[in-house]
Amino acid sequence: MNVSQEFVIIAKNKPYCDGSHTAAGFSATGEPPTKDSQALPVRNGPLALTPLKDGPLQARGPLEIVSGTGRTINKVNEAFLCRCGASKNKPYCDGSHKAMGFTAP
Repeated sequence: MNVSQEFVIIAKNKPYCDGSHTAAGFSATGEPPTKDSQALPVRNGPLALTPLKDGPLQARGPLEIVSGTGRTINKVNEAFLCRCGASKNKPYCDGSHKAMGFTAP
């Protein structure tokens, strides 16, 4: 039985979420873990996005990074985000762009 079949059987309030996935120990694959982070002092300030030559996207300003499932994974004022697609630490840059020869303005 695969994971999705298991959760179809466990859920008691289909098609709505009843939290059964938590009790079963489910965690979404491919999503970064939640980091301990403090609330941002300003949530609606300006955000500057700068593509670094042959490297990541630098984000400066109040930024809440949210997973594909809507979970806030980090709150930061600066982050370097992967643009090459090779990072093993997505959405963050881990320097993989250098090894793969990524080029971009």
